[in-house]
Amino acid sequence: MEPEIFINFKHYNNAIGYNSEKLLSEFGTINNQKGLYYCIAATDLRLQKTFPSLKIFSQHVDSNSYGAFTGSISIESLKDIGIHGSLLNHSERRIQSSVIEETVKKSKALDFEIVLCVENLDEVKKYSILEPSYIAYEPPELIGGNVSVSTSKPEIIEQASKLCSGKTKFLVGAGVKTRKDIDISMDLGASGVLIASGIIRNAKPINMLFSLTDNR
Repeated sequence: MEPEIFINFKHYNNAIGYNSEKLLSEFGTINNQKGLYYCIAATDLRLQKTFPSLKIFSQHVDSNSYGAFTGSISIESLKDIGIHGSLLNHSERRIQSSVIEETVKKSKALDFEIVLCVENLDEVKKYSILEPSYIAYEPPELIGGNVSVSTSKPEIIEQASKLCSGKTKFLVGAGVKTRKDIDISMDLGASGVLIASGIIRNAKPINMLFSLTDNR
C-alpha cells in the first residue's frame, strides 16, 4: 500500500507566494501523485486553479459559514475554489474542543476532509469518536526536530492506529524525515505521515519528496 503523505508548507519564507507556486510546480513533476497532499497558506490557496491535478489542502478552516465573520476561512469558501480538505488543530494553531467538534461535524455534512492534529494518546481517544477523515499524531516536543515519533514512541503509534480503525485514517507526524520513518509508521498501522520541515526546509525539497515516494 502506498503511503499518504501530507506536506505542510507552514509559513516558511521559501514556501509562500511565488515560492509556494514554484514548489508546487516542482512537486507536480512527480508522475504518481496518488497519496500526495499539499497543505499551503491561505493566501496561496488560489493556486489550486493553477495546479488542478494536485490535491491542495488548507492549513486551517473555521466552523462558521458565510456571513459577518471577518478573517474567517469557511468550508464553503474553500470548496468554491476547489479545495476539499484542511488541517485542523495543528500544534501551532490549537483550537477549543467545542470548535473541533463543530467543524468536524460540518465537514462530514459537506463532504470535506479534515486532518485533525492531536498531541497525545488521550486526544486520539477523545476525537476518534468524531470520525474525522484523518487523525495526525504530532508530539509537540518532536516537531521540527531530528528524532522521528516512529522511533521515539512506536508503542503509542500502534495504540493510536488501533483507536482510529474504521472511517478515520491515522497519520504520524513530528520528526519524520526518511523513508524508514514512513515504513515503520505504516508497519505500526498508520496510513501515512504529515511532514513539514523534513521536506520544505531541505536544500532540495523535490529530491527529498521524491526519495519518500519512489519505488515503494
